[in-house]
Amino acid sequence: MKTQNKWQRIGIILIAIMIGVGVPEYLNSKNITSVKNSNDSFSQESNLDAVKFIRTVDGDTIIVEDKTGEHKRVRMIGIDTPESVAKEEERNNKYGVMASDYTKELLSNAGTLYLEYDVDSDDQYDRILAYVWLEDVKDTFDEKTIEEAMVNAIIVKNGYGIAKSYEPTVAHDNTLQRLTAEADESNIGLWQYEGFRNLWE
Repeated sequence: MKTQNKWQRIGIILIAIMIGVGVPEYLNSKNITSVKNSNDSFSQESNLDAVKFIRTVDGDTIIVEDKTGEHKRVRMIGIDTPESVAKEEERNNKYGVMASDYTKELLSNAGTLYLEYDVDSDDQYDRILAYVWLEDVKDTFDEKTIEEAMVNAIIVKNGYGIAKSYEPTVAHDNTLQRLTAEADESNIGLWQYEGFRNLWE
């Protein structure tokens, strides 16, 4: 009986200690914090594909190096720029050269670029189709972020290309169409030239 009473007393003391410490508070300070940290780490993982910028081909096409060291041609989707390196010489024009020069200048200090894919990630010419980002952004649908960090958007915003839909890769079409209309209305970049305007009629 004495032994039983002894263990009963110990049990009561342990329960009192647990209540004093506060079991819920203990769980909150350990387990829930761990879950929060785990979620924070997950949220920091990028949804974009990091690549090394190699060179510009023309206004809307670049060469990058992927993680395997292979060089890939990337066609910026959602936009179109005048031609400058088309096989059919008659398609090339001075506005295409200007657009190409603009993209070269824009990416002149680029090291790492980040690719965002849409429904289709490549085309029949074995080119990667992507929205190209200067930064590893978390919210790719934030309007301000798009205007400041997406190369496709910067090109049309500054009047060196136009928005062009390529079904089904249309995730950012509305924003790109808006930026094109604003550049057209503001008469900036290549929109100041009638010849550029005539290309899209």
